[in-house]
Parts: sequence; structure tokens; C-alpha cells
Amino acid sequence: MSKKALTTGAPKRRRRRTQAADTEGAGENIPPGKTDSSYRSRAEKEERMQKWAIRGVVAIAGVLALLVAITFAIEQLIVPNQAVAVVNGVDITVREFRQQYQLERNQILLQLNQIQSSGFDIQQLAQQEPYQTWISEVNVPDQLGLRVINDMVDDRLLAREAAARDIRVDEASLRQSVEEFFGYNATEVALIGVEPTATLEPTVTPTPFVSPTPTQRPAPSPTPDPAATVEETTTEPTVTPQPTVVEPTLSAEEVRENFEQSEQDYRAYFDRLGIAAETVDEFFVGIALERLLADALVPADGSLLYADVRHILVEEEETAQQALQALRQGESFAALARAISTDPGSGSRGGELGLAYVGNYVPEFRRAIEEAETGALVGPVESEFGFHILQVRRKEERSGSDIEFQLERAQRQELEQLRGSLRDQQDDNFAIFDAWLDYIPRG
Repeated sequence: MSKKALTTGAPKRRRRRTQAADTEGAGENIPPGKTDSSYRSRAEKEERMQKWAIRGVVAIAGVLALLVAITFAIEQLIVPNQAVAVVNGVDITVREFRQQYQLERNQILLQLNQIQSSGFDIQQLAQQEPYQTWISEVNVPDQLGLRVINDMVDDRLLAREAAARDIRVDEASLRQSVEEFFGYNATEVALIGVEPTATLEPTVTPTPFVSPTPTQRPAPSPTPDPAATVEETTTEPTVTPQPTVVEPTLSAEEVRENFEQSEQDYRAYFDRLGIAAETVDEFFVGIALERLLADALVPADGSLLYADVRHILVEEEETAQQALQALRQGESFAALARAISTDPGSGSRGGELGLAYVGNYVPEFRRAIEEAETGALVGPVESEFGFHILQVRRKEERSGSDIEFQLERAQRQELEQLRGSLRDQQDDNFAIFDAWLDYIPRG
């Protein structure tokens, strides 16, 4: 067969592509020593790994987003509604506690700033009350928090007591509490421009923006020692900054506008701090409610009991019994008081306390005076100071201008005694949880 015949006729068998042919054109894209299949397998593997990595990142981001959402829900929806205390079955929530804390703290700061801008030396005032307590509270959050949570409990108890007495805050009493807070007296302002009479001269206190005290509610006043005289128990603080009293140079309309602007500025200040308007409103309602309760306890047109008393104070009941027996046998009261009384004030005066409002004394001593017959020896009467033997020389009821100064003090004392008694009587009706410490706003 010729060579030509061998090259024609039957179909030619296709040659298998060699590795060189397969890689022709790929050239530099395949690393030396690597086959196409192994190269593609590695690329696919890397691609799969990248996909899983992306999926992992997405999954982690989703988990983080979920955690953030859960944290937000806890902080914004769950925590604020948790209870830090309960009074008569009603919770005091974290939200309410935080709001009240911020309100109290910033009221203190406002007052301290006002005092400092008035030229008073804060360092000197820091040695006096209430300034010492205020400064301590703004620097020690736990101290302020403890007062706030206790005040909130007391306020709830007082509100319940007021309701039981059918005492409610109406619009007029609420407005009066706001006006008094800012030093605005509508009656006096109405007299501006009116020709003064021989018995009435208007005095006005226009206050462009008075930073109120941390609380205008009657503040707790320490119960004086039974041995203190009325002069000793009515001493006022050395410095008590108050809105400056000026002659009425503004018109009645201008004074009213200043008052309204002061209230607006005050509310706007707390609004900027994130304190709800409802919290500020409740603060003024509390002031009004306490004023109504105080008036019910000690009516402004009522009278106060004063008594001339002497006493002997000793540490042991047995000593008091022996002293009482000696007095009944004719021993001189004055001589015995000088000899054994542990009250350094009255002891040196023969036990004399003088004529004083009975509300100045601790409750046990006061009750003994109120129940005692004039001239009778009474005792032993136990108080936080020890055991007393007392004798009432005389009693008298005072009213009107004679008790004008003492009346407001008496109302504060009665209100604080009511607070204490409500706590004692309703101990099972309220509880304060330790969790409040974790929810004090800090920073």
C-alpha cells in the first residue's frame, strides 16, 4: 500500500490533548508544578472558606446586634420598671427613683451655686447645717440616694394618711405651693400702687429666677433636749440666704411676669437634664400636701400649749425612784437637781426649764407635761436621755401674734413626728430593697 493510501480514506483518530496543550493559553496563571485540577480544587476551597468566613462575620454581627437589642430592652424597658421599694402594695420603680434622685441633686447644686454667686464663702458654710449635708450629698451619691429613697417612702405614707383624713391637693393649693416656692405673694403684689394705709404696707419680693432650696417641704429638725430653754431651742442658723427683699419698684404686672418667667426657666432647666415634667409636678404636689397636713395638725388660727417646767434627769430608773421618794418626803427640788441631775443646763439652775412651747421637748417628755396636773410630781418618765422627774409650775395656751414665729416651727415638728409614727405603725406595709444602690445615677 502506497504512502498516499495510508493518509486518506478512514477517519483519522484524534490525538489525546497533552498536558502542554491543555495548559496552553493558561500559561502564567497556573503555578509551576501544579495541574489544572489541583489548582481549581484549591481555588474552590479558598472560595468556600471565604464564603464561610463571610457567613461567620454576618452571624457574629447578628448575635451582637441581638445582644445590643436585648441590652437596650433590659435597660430601657425592664430595668426602669423594676421595684426599689414597695409601699402599701405599690412599687417605687427604678425610673421614679432615678428621676427623683436627679431632681434632688440638681436642686442642691442650684442652691449652692446661688449662694456662692451671692458672695457667701462655701467653705465656711460647709461647717453649718443644712449646707454641710448638702455638700456631702452631692459628693457621696449613696448618701443622697439613701435620703431620696427614704423620702419617697415617707411621701407615699403621708399621701395615704392625707387621703384617710380626706385631705387632697386642689388647683388652688397647688398654685399656692408653686408661688411660695418662688417667693411670690399674690396678695402683696396686688397692693403695688395702692395707696398704703396706716395698718398695711405692701412688701414685695420680685424674684427674676431664684434657685429654690433642695426641698421646701418642712425639713426634719432635731428634737431638742428636754433641758433646753426656749431661747436655746429657737436659735436660727448663722447664715440662711433668702430671696432679697426690695422695695416695690416694679409694677404688679412686671412682678407677676418675673415670677412666671422664673417658673418657666426652672422647669426648662430640669427638662434639659432629662427630668420629666411629671416629676417636677409631683414635687410641687408633695409640698402642697405637706402644707395641708401641717395646717391640719397645727391650725394657723389655733393655739399652742406653753408650760413652765422643772425636772431632774438621771441615768437609772432606780435613782429616779429614790429621787421621787425624797421629793415627796420634803427634799428641796432645786437642791436635789443641783446635786444629782445629769442635765448640765438645767441642773445648775435647780432643774428650771422655764416657760416654753411643749413641742420643743421629746415626745415622752411632752406627753408627760400635757397630762400632768399643775404642781404635781411626775415620774419616772423615760426618754432617750434617761429618766426624768418633772413638775409643771403652770400651763397656758397662746395664740395669734404671740406664736407667729413658733407656729411654723410647731407645724414642722408635728409633721416630722407624724412621719416617724407612720413608719413605726406601718412597718409591715413598706419595704426598701437593696437593689436601689445599683440604680443610683453616677457621673
